[in-house]
Amino acid sequence: MQQQLNISNISSIVQASLEMQVTSAMLGLCFALGVPGNLVVVVVLRRGLAGGSFTLWLMLNLAVSDLLTLLTLPVWITTLLHGWTLGSVPCKLLSYLVYWSLYTSVLCVTLLSVQRYVQVLYPQRWAELKSVWRRSLLGLVWALGAILSSHALVQREVRLKRDGFPRCLEHYRWFGEQVFTLLMESLLLFVVPFSILASLYAALHRKVKQTTRSGHRRMKKLVISIIVVFFIFSIPIHLNNMLTIVAVSWGSHDLLQLSKVTGGISGALTFINSCVNPFLYAFSHRALRQSKAKTLNPALSLNSTSVLEGTRSSTL
Repeated sequence: MQQQLNISNISSIVQASLEMQVTSAMLGLCFALGVPGNLVVVVVLRRGLAGGSFTLWLMLNLAVSDLLTLLTLPVWITTLLHGWTLGSVPCKLLSYLVYWSLYTSVLCVTLLSVQRYVQVLYPQRWAELKSVWRRSLLGLVWALGAILSSHALVQREVRLKRDGFPRCLEHYRWFGEQVFTLLMESLLLFVVPFSILASLYAALHRKVKQTTRSGHRRMKKLVISIIVVFFIFSIPIHLNNMLTIVAVSWGSHDLLQLSKVTGGISGALTFINSCVNPFLYAFSHRALRQSKAKTLNPALSLNSTSVLEGTRSSTL
């Protein structure tokens, strides 16, 4: 019996090690692709934003939020392979920064959807909204993201796992807290924003589908691509959240173990969104240039060469 237990423990450790190696490789790829691209976007957009449109300001904030998220990846990669050695306070602060950036990114996506809908269908109302109020919306987005992510400061702790390494992980006091946290996370980071994205763009498409201008067609394809990418890379972690909720509610040890195995990989997929969306903008640089040319000095507009070489605007 003891031998069977030892074999089972060794098997679980090997499985966990393989999962961490796969997750680390995915995170490393995200860092290598996402950081340079988003950094170029921040530099290029910031250089030409004087008098720029609200859309471009949103894109800049999205690039910043993506960049902040991706810059923490070396710490998490090192932690996966060698354990957490930075102490409790950095564990809480870095976790908070990741959640803050993710919430801000999703809120910016949602705000941009609302802005595009109002600007296209109700241009007069949008024009009446003064620039200072538009910029205040960006501050509100970051403030709201900071509030929604504050749970990480309480729930993240350094805990010793079965593999012998300390890990920076969530620590829930009781199962109701875990269920509530995961449910709200999935609602606020996926269900609500995706519902708004899909409904607004569906309504927008129905009302302006008669247009045949190439710029509108390119923007339409870009929007659809963003929604699809958002869905593909966001849904795994939230499905895993639902699996965890079911496992905790039913008291199923097997389901809980399955959610732990898939949790790392599905969590890593959320970082890919910060890397893929910039490529979508690179391929849609004509629509981006047309949008910028309407509000900026032509001399400051993005040229196709700079875009194709690395100007990957963040998530729309």
